[in-house]
Amino acid sequence: MTEARAKSKDWIIINSLSLTPTPLGSSLWDRPSVSSRPQPVTVSVAVPLASIRLAGASDGLANSVNYGTLAKTIERVVANRKEPFSCMEAMAEDVAAATFEEFSGVHEIQVVVAKPRALLHAKEAAVRITRKRGGDVVEHAEDRWDQILIRDLELSAIIGLNPWEREAKQVVRINLEMDVLTWKPSGSIPFDYKAVVWRVSKTVLDSSFLTVEALVTEIARVTFDMSSSASPHSITTAKGSSTVSGASIQRVTVRLGKPSALMFAESPEVQITRTPEDFQTSPLLAPTTKPKLLQHTVAISFGSNVGNRFMNIERALQSLEAHDAVKMVDTSFLYESDAMYVEDQRTFVNGACLITTSLGPQELLEHLKRVEVEVGRVPTFRNGPRVVDLDLIFYDDLVYDSRREETKTPMELMIPHVSMQERQFVLKPLNDIIPQFVHPSLNLTVSALYKDLLRQTAQSTTPSPSLRNVIPFHRRDPPPSFPMTPTEPEQEESQEAVPERYWTWGSKTHIMAIVNTTPDSFSDGGDHATVARAMEFIDTFSIPSTIGPPPSTSTPTTASRVDMIDVGGYSTRPGAAAISVEEEIARTVPLIKAIRASSSSNSNSLISIDTFRGRVASAAMRAGADVVNDVYGLTKDADVLKVVNEAGCPVIMMHSRGDAGKDKGYEEVGGVMDGVRAELGAKVKRALEAGLRRWNVIVDPGLGFSKSVEDNVIMVRRLDEFTASQPSSSSSSSSSSSPTRSLETCVMSVHPLAGMPVLIGASRKSFLGKVMGVEGDDAKGRVAATVAAHVAAIQRGADVIRVHDVREAWDSVKVADALWRK
Repeated sequence: MTEARAKSKDWIIINSLSLTPTPLGSSLWDRPSVSSRPQPVTVSVAVPLASIRLAGASDGLANSVNYGTLAKTIERVVANRKEPFSCMEAMAEDVAAATFEEFSGVHEIQVVVAKPRALLHAKEAAVRITRKRGGDVVEHAEDRWDQILIRDLELSAIIGLNPWEREAKQVVRINLEMDVLTWKPSGSIPFDYKAVVWRVSKTVLDSSFLTVEALVTEIARVTFDMSSSASPHSITTAKGSSTVSGASIQRVTVRLGKPSALMFAESPEVQITRTPEDFQTSPLLAPTTKPKLLQHTVAISFGSNVGNRFMNIERALQSLEAHDAVKMVDTSFLYESDAMYVEDQRTFVNGACLITTSLGPQELLEHLKRVEVEVGRVPTFRNGPRVVDLDLIFYDDLVYDSRREETKTPMELMIPHVSMQERQFVLKPLNDIIPQFVHPSLNLTVSALYKDLLRQTAQSTTPSPSLRNVIPFHRRDPPPSFPMTPTEPEQEESQEAVPERYWTWGSKTHIMAIVNTTPDSFSDGGDHATVARAMEFIDTFSIPSTIGPPPSTSTPTTASRVDMIDVGGYSTRPGAAAISVEEEIARTVPLIKAIRASSSSNSNSLISIDTFRGRVASAAMRAGADVVNDVYGLTKDADVLKVVNEAGCPVIMMHSRGDAGKDKGYEEVGGVMDGVRAELGAKVKRALEAGLRRWNVIVDPGLGFSKSVEDNVIMVRRLDEFTASQPSSSSSSSSSSSPTRSLETCVMSVHPLAGMPVLIGASRKSFLGKVMGVEGDDAKGRVAATVAAHVAAIQRGADVIRVHDVREAWDSVKVADALWRK
């Protein structure tokens, strides 16, 4: 019997009384006539008695309840029953009623009816009710509901932070306690516990969470989301059929243990209790923003080479996922490439995405063509310029050719796409997100096809178009002057109302200049606290006319040493005072406006807002900022992810654990590299699942935040592993890379950090002083140490360096790029 709820009461308890096997609804298998077949049943009861105190004093039963008589009363409930019980709830009600009839001194009772043979993978299913004589309201709020109990449900899942836990499924043991509306003998339908277990089991078996905390939260969520997915189970009773719905669940407690996790403990466990209100957050923060319809997974490639190519692509994707039967589940990076077939035209920007949909192949193709027209595509010659091009590449593992159909189809369609294996601009983006998917007819993985094409290209004497990874800087919503109606391709080119702004990753190291408007930052606090002083500092970024122009970039820039100015108004150093949102906006927004209004060569630099708050990010974007730089990786304030998604802007996601000076242990997660990859990877995955485009993410390992001196050194020394598909320290490859013919299992299966561009920020950090052996020195005296750390990071693949000392950084970047970049 579960523990008595009111600890102040005395109780008479009978635990797990085995009754004569009796028909009681469904059992292990949903066989014909299952409701009339006998099955084992146990009943537990708990009766609170104030008179036990008197019975204890007199050492007699006159003031108590004879538990032998109580057991016989329960047994008679089953023995005297003429018709089978329809469900556990009905039996529990009869046990409560018989007890009240037999014992006049009993005024309250808890009854648990359990079926040990109810579920294939669980110890038992049970119902617990609390009743008072005469139907009085139970005084304890938690007892006003009935409880459905699922005990020791054992399933297998990929769960854990350690590399070896990502390679094979392990058993997890789940216990559920669901508070549901009180069952009434007349008119109530029994709760469909099998539907809940089916949904929970599917969720767990398909999951690959890093933490138990995330998995139990997802289990709790799906119990309140039963109406969005059908189940094969339905319990038929004399009163009707139960429905698959979570609407009657008022609260759920989930306890999950990992029996294989600790050598000398039965299991570590996490237990949570949630209500539906706990999941009524911004839809951008939920794991899904639409119901999971969606029995088909589809890979789509896209490209544009007319007008503002990035805006064309973004408008096309928004229109694509606006359909009720389409949900975007993943995106690749973006690539610029030379035209392949008709070479005398502008370069293309290409990418790929995964969607889930309930549309059939022909319906989906028609939707894609409508989207192309909406964005502005008009007929032109084959392989010629286009505002946007959307191609259906894979549809589950379907092999389909409409030309072979007896019934003529509206449009010709071949799946998989017939030319994909010869196109780098298709295979490379697909390799970002589904490298392990096996081509249904070629029987090679996407990764193998891509590597084979690269090998053929290297051996060919004919030049092949190269791909360049790019990140755009633009707002998702164009200004009113942006052309919204289709025009001829040659006209579109000249009507580009919004100029493109983008970086090409790998072409150079980009410099981000730190401009803190705070009075208490660790190395420059107070230096730029006024707009005038900050602008004086920013003017020093300009290149004197006697010095040559900076290294070339994808987009021509003015003569400035910096590519981005990072404006911050909230100090994150340990012990810094908290400030209000209003104060942070007052510190940052005027400076952003001043930069944009100035006539200096830095006015056209990109601007990032260093904040973790949604309201500050929104105000900064309106003032002219282009990027959000969040030291908490979009997790401190729920609104910041919403702002970033609505703006469609790039975001820098940094690893941290809260207070920068605390929580520096990584031993239990395989060391600092594995720990940072796992923790930041989980945040990036969450943001991608909420709709953030993969190409808009830059990651930062967070030097100086919750890391020891040696940890910081390791992160720089092994920086190339930070965004690798699999770090070199792992002894074997991840199970997610195993070839599969299921496109559904490929969704978000690649490590979230794989291939991401990297920002490094070692500038003036205290660990440099400790490495130099001059702990407690002036932070401004660490310039040479900063240059050394950043040059080492560039050699290991850093794409952006965040610096206080711009001139020294610019000189060192020119040399480092000449040494290590092509």
